[in-house]
Amino acid sequence: MASQEACAQLLDQLPAIGEIKRQFHRVAPAVGSNNVGAAGAIPTLGILATEGEQRASDLAERLRVDLSVISRQVATLIEAGMVARATDPSDRRVHRLAITDSGLQTLREHRTQMVELISRGLADWSDDEVVTFARSLRRFADSVASAYRPGPTFIPAPSTSAEPAGPAAPTATPNTNADAEPIAV
Repeated sequence: MASQEACAQLLDQLPAIGEIKRQFHRVAPAVGSNNVGAAGAIPTLGILATEGEQRASDLAERLRVDLSVISRQVATLIEAGMVARATDPSDRRVHRLAITDSGLQTLREHRTQMVELISRGLADWSDDEVVTFARSLRRFADSVASAYRPGPTFIPAPSTSAEPAGPAAPTATPNTNADAEPIAV
């Protein structure tokens, strides 16, 4: 079992993942001939490509965003021809969303561009180092996801001072996406 000290060191490095994502969004060009921004389009397209047709509410839940966010994204993707909407035959009040060939091509283009960006950034890494890191990152995400239990998620570090502790910290529900497919970078 990993020690508390080792886990604290890992926790201190997690903001680097957010910084990497921000760098990707800054340098990744808009994707596809319709220049749909990658930031919102790619995760949505990735889910539709890997999991098949979805209702907008299912996408919102899967991406952990408000339905209004998905509605705007989907409208843009439909207008760009990357997503198609069809009435659900089992419930005509419901619409199902599916990725189109254009959406799949956009996803492939984005993945190619992102692999190139990562490749340039890891120019001094060996293939073994990259594969080991990728496996470790997946294992980390899977382990954290399997250990998740609903409830308080903020656990303050043990106090090393003799001062009395302040008021209890607020709790929050994490906004994790451990099930994300690799294609939805």
